[in-house]
Amino acid sequence: MQLEIEKIPIDSLDYDRFVQDYLLPEKPVVLTGVVKDEFKKITPEFIYTHFKKEDRRNIGWFDATLPETVAFVPDLVRKVLGRKDMSMRDLPARIFMQPNAHKTLYHYDGNSLHGFNLQIAGRKRWTLVSPSTPLPSAPLMFVSLVDENFVPNSKTYDVFTFETSEGEMLFLPRYWIHAVETLADTNINLNWVFTPTFPNHRSAVGRRESELLLLRKRLPFLNRFTTDDYRSYGGMGDTLISNYIEGVSVGNLIVRAVKELAILPYALLKASKIKALAKRFEDNNFTLQDIPSAKVVRG
Repeated sequence: MQLEIEKIPIDSLDYDRFVQDYLLPEKPVVLTGVVKDEFKKITPEFIYTHFKKEDRRNIGWFDATLPETVAFVPDLVRKVLGRKDMSMRDLPARIFMQPNAHKTLYHYDGNSLHGFNLQIAGRKRWTLVSPSTPLPSAPLMFVSLVDENFVPNSKTYDVFTFETSEGEMLFLPRYWIHAVETLADTNINLNWVFTPTFPNHRSAVGRRESELLLLRKRLPFLNRFTTDDYRSYGGMGDTLISNYIEGVSVGNLIVRAVKELAILPYALLKASKIKALAKRFEDNNFTLQDIPSAKVVRG
């Protein structure tokens, strides 16, 4: 089904309504009019001066501590991050900067992350696929096994397609599969990510994640083949994992192992294309083609 994203002025949405209508149901929404004078500071030069350190860089973004971005955090985000049923990692803030026509792979975020994605500069086109009608994922991974130009059919998948522009902030709940394309020469996004301390077994992807966590707990060698750190999962490691795997039976575990093995041959056929797309994604991040005077700070 083709879904219509709600766009709501942030000043008209109080915290309690956000929690009841979006946070707990895990429903995407775009909040508009998210503007602060401090956002003017977040230029490409600012990012390179304050965040471009190789020891902080991950594939596709720069991680930062909350204090480093606290001046930019909207009040609603601050309240959500402070909830007792949400867990934050040491580096919960992310800054993305990409050139025009930059595309991501279809994927859902590891560590069962919720995220607030604030468009500081530029525009992006988003495609979100519901975790209840998921795309096929690579074994043990959260990248989808689809081609670069794949377009989800709304007869098969529940899909949101929309754009965000400056001053708009997307709440992207965990497990929503997404692909993003930039639509302007300069694109800057500021993100805050966090993980609920409780599982979501209502969706196919949520059940898969809990089953994979139990599989990785029973067979620790599998963690060598994953991109997230099991020991610090969601910022809490074993404590959080124990919550997520509660209620997952041995039968669930066996079925999950069979499903992951069954898709392995197809994943191997797709592996070279997926790696090429991921490499292109990484190479196109954090370029300053139009800012030759920017000073790069190395870690």
